[in-house]
Amino acid sequence: NNWSGTVLKLCEPLNSTITTFQGRLCSKTSDLCQLLQPVVSMTNLLKYKNWYRMEGAEDKDHFRDLELLKERCSIFNKNRGKNGNDDGVGGAGLAPVCTIKDHTNDVTSVDFAGRCLLATGSSDKSVRLYKWQVDDSFVEVGYSPLLGHTYGVNCVSFSPFGTKLASASTDGSTIIWDVKTGERLCSLQPSSEAAVRVCAFSPNSVLLSAGGDDDMAGIWDVSTLSLLRRMCGDESTVTSVSFTPDSCYLVTGTSGGELRVWDARYGHSVPLAMKAEAHDLGVSSVHFSPAFGKEEHGIIGKQYLLASGGQDTELQLWVVEIESQVLGRDNIPTITPHHSLCGHSAPIMSVRFSASGLILASASGDKTIRLWDPIKLTALGILEGHNRYVTSCAFSDDGALVAAGSGDRVVHVWRVDGATGSLSQMSTHAGGQRKLLVRFPSQKFRENIKLVDWNCEDVCGWLVEQGLAEYSHNFRTHAIDGRELLTMTDEILEQKLGVGMSFTVAFSMFYVH
Repeated sequence: NNWSGTVLKLCEPLNSTITTFQGRLCSKTSDLCQLLQPVVSMTNLLKYKNWYRMEGAEDKDHFRDLELLKERCSIFNKNRGKNGNDDGVGGAGLAPVCTIKDHTNDVTSVDFAGRCLLATGSSDKSVRLYKWQVDDSFVEVGYSPLLGHTYGVNCVSFSPFGTKLASASTDGSTIIWDVKTGERLCSLQPSSEAAVRVCAFSPNSVLLSAGGDDDMAGIWDVSTLSLLRRMCGDESTVTSVSFTPDSCYLVTGTSGGELRVWDARYGHSVPLAMKAEAHDLGVSSVHFSPAFGKEEHGIIGKQYLLASGGQDTELQLWVVEIESQVLGRDNIPTITPHHSLCGHSAPIMSVRFSASGLILASASGDKTIRLWDPIKLTALGILEGHNRYVTSCAFSDDGALVAAGSGDRVVHVWRVDGATGSLSQMSTHAGGQRKLLVRFPSQKFRENIKLVDWNCEDVCGWLVEQGLAEYSHNFRTHAIDGRELLTMTDEILEQKLGVGMSFTVAFSMFYVH
């Protein structure tokens, strides 16, 4: 569960070129990123898998271990209470490790692909792409900026595997770009030509949703670029969209304050559920936790944790639940209030969970980004540095970095190193009390065995342990051991081992340790 620790183990064969200092990686060669890229690519590829449950341990053990993890990775303990704040959060926060000042107008959106790529969108009509460096700086790639919009860019969103980037604009179009080359692949432009405010890919990479001022949200097939359906609301701008972790459902938030749940798979044109007045003055942003589910009486149901931010300065958590299928009845989703997190003094403009689901970030017009523990429902810390409203925030996939864009035309990046645990799923126990189950790292990592020393059977055993037994035959046939695993490229994974993006359609949720 400790990504940085895992990376260090992956790097152990490179001791001659890498030194570590207090968990920070320092490289003496520019080839480090290229060397690690195959591992990062495989991590992204295997990121989504079916719901799982850890057995053989008391709930109290999970809580105890989670507490140890959270204590070890606590991001702002040193700042808490220094200024006498009632919420225990230090006012000073952390200083940004990187500041980007390339845009000439408001930065409206930021998004990460893994840790290696950062995308930014701006009212200056441009999209920019940056590559991460080992000193936590970001260098703009050669083909950036991406120019094609005739009005401001409102949202940027990477596909789950970082091969495509979507950008939504006031010009009424959503452009899909090739991340490798910067080539404009297509422009999705509904007939209404209304401003497009938001866009998001489904976690399985199959669908893309976009919505805006025409009161509608569309769903496109990413492979065929065909419009599958358009979902009409009530005369309110669609301000935010988010898919459930299994890509089955879509939630839209509107300027009228409503939350609506739609079926993303089938052609239903009416919402399956709606929460009116979720935010008094309008919903600004919604995002599903990527790691949330439940099990009751041995039956896997569908229960998702949704965060929403609004113009009313409130950060709300909701439980969106689809009951287990009953013969002869349609499943009817429900949206139930879970908790309200207070702290911002101005409208919340962006909310985002970390990939582990253990940290929630909210960006606000009060010029700050706040980090929250969505399990304990407590504040973790404040990120400061912007001098105007903060429009967008995003986590790197490993949870180590948080980026934010602002009306001050600046992008700040902070190192938080906060997402080291893996929130697996939510269970309902006696008395209706909800408890969290946490899955911990592979036994190989617990035994501190170097990946480079794994033999073929170790690798295949790891695949089986992670629920990926279908790949073990090919790995065994080609005698893939730990040393070779370190040098895997995307081409080898797809062509030699049969592990390619075509397989991801069957994936819904997975966490690689």
